[in-house]
Formats: sequence, C-alpha cells, structure tokens
Amino acid sequence: MIRSLLLLMTTLILLYFPQDVKVATWSAGTPDTDNYESLAFWIKDDQRAYIRYAHGNDSADTELAWLGPDSVAGRRGFRAGFPVPDNRTLFIAPDGDSLSVFFRRNNQQLYREKFHWENESGLGDSTAACDICAQSQKQATGWLRKYFWK
Repeated sequence: MIRSLLLLMTTLILLYFPQDVKVATWSAGTPDTDNYESLAFWIKDDQRAYIRYAHGNDSADTELAWLGPDSVAGRRGFRAGFPVPDNRTLFIAPDGDSLSVFFRRNNQQLYREKFHWENESGLGDSTAACDICAQSQKQATGWLRKYFWK
C-alpha cells in the first residue's frame, strides 16, 4: 500500500517534470510484514541512477551505492553498499528468474536471500498503475543487465 502510494506520487511528479525514468523492483518476503525486503533499481536518462533498499513494513528506504561489477564463486554480478557508517555490502547476481542477494559485513557473509521481480503495475488495480515500472520480469532483468551488470 505504502509502496503503491509512493510510486503514484513519483508518477504524478514525473508528469509535471518529465524525464526518462524507469524502475525495476525485486523483493523477498511478504509485503507489509517485518520479513519483507525490496531492492528498487532506478534508471534516469538512460543511465544507472541509484538503488533503494527497504526492509520491513516501514516506508523508509536507504539509498545504496553501486560499487561495480564483481564475481563470486564463478557467478557474475555486482556489489552495492550501505551508507557509512554501516559496513554491509550486497552482492547481487542473476539466479534463473530471480536474484540471489548475498548480504555481507566485513567480507563475512551474513545471509543470502532470493529476490523475485515485484509487479508494481497494480496487478489489475488501475488506480495503482505504474508507467515507469518494469512491465515484466524479462524487462526488469534486461534493465539490470544493461545498467547494473556492466
């Protein structure tokens, strides 16, 4: 509900200040619960813009720094880092139709979570349509490959 409201507000702002903006969101857990996590990958003017991480049912999210492409155990992906003083990093790699996200602190793996593409287009609810959001898992994966895994 909160995420849909934020996306609706973003869409309305973009109507008044148009620019080329896209977002692909991937999540794990159940929305509006403490175990929910999401990663939103934003693209502006045909360039990687930023990564937003949210956890739990709180509407606050954190901007992560893109740390570049990387490879772990033969898997190609990229790293993202939490703002200082938090020293957690994420290694994000494709995993079939999902993303494997490895949470690390000081090079020690904390845990791994599988994230799935989140359809932000309202699932049939015309009031929650998102024009800037990836319209399919294939499109979301394509955007990650083009803007983040390079």
